[in-house]
Amino acid sequence: MQPVTTISGKTVFIPLIGHPVEQVKSPGPMNEWFSRNGVAAVLIPIDILPEKVGAFLDAMRDTLNCAGLSVTMPHKQAAFAGVDELTDRARRAGAVNIVRRNTDGTLIGDMVDGDAMVAALAKNGVSVRGKTALVVGAGGAGAAIIYALAEAGAATLIVIERDQAKADRLIAHLRRDYPQVQAHDDLPDDVAVDVAINASPAGMNEADPYPFPLERLTRAEIIADAVTKPPVTPWLEEARRRGIAIQTGAEMTLAQLPTQIAFWGLDKDSEDGGIVR
Repeated sequence: MQPVTTISGKTVFIPLIGHPVEQVKSPGPMNEWFSRNGVAAVLIPIDILPEKVGAFLDAMRDTLNCAGLSVTMPHKQAAFAGVDELTDRARRAGAVNIVRRNTDGTLIGDMVDGDAMVAALAKNGVSVRGKTALVVGAGGAGAAIIYALAEAGAATLIVIERDQAKADRLIAHLRRDYPQVQAHDDLPDDVAVDVAINASPAGMNEADPYPFPLERLTRAEIIADAVTKPPVTPWLEEARRRGIAIQTGAEMTLAQLPTQIAFWGLDKDSEDGGIVR
């Protein structure tokens, strides 16, 4: 692995905020990319209590060598509320997982979990166009993934969410924005799932039940998880044992790194790592 780029007074930093942050996977490959490409930047995990997210964002507005932030659970909704501007996909998802700091201190929030999930599936040879996809969890990541699947041409979307009001709201928006997509809050008996995705925290703890019964996913091409710790959740382990292809949470994380780097303006070759002051 490449070493982290040398830290100096010219180094741009990006806090990765969450609570906890011990499970995050992006600092290694992100910092390796910065070092390999000679970009004077570093991504640093920072454990922030939920009630302090707003104050932390405010502090970053006046931190001139901060390019922006990466945001993980459970702060994606707090980041959504705390930024100055939102992209359309962040607004639809109601959550933010990446923030860019402009030179005037304003913060722009985006949500790229959904596009990253679709990109990771494509890397595994799976297209969702015309397929039936089941997603467990309609929170920030789940909503982003569901919208990205609709945008990518999924024919049917099954939204599995314990909060019925949240599920109803998301399905109503899907039917409004993507009228060609069939959307349900439960899996009909006569529908076979092609792609199943867990976008809930289920699986982070050893005692967690499976996000969805594997007995109802026997015809799935692939089963994917957004959880990154453990690297392979028990749900994925059992799916693999049953002969179903799997996709780990780390694969979704890695798929969004190029988008994040470009969003921060760090994909250009320049002395200050691509940040124009």
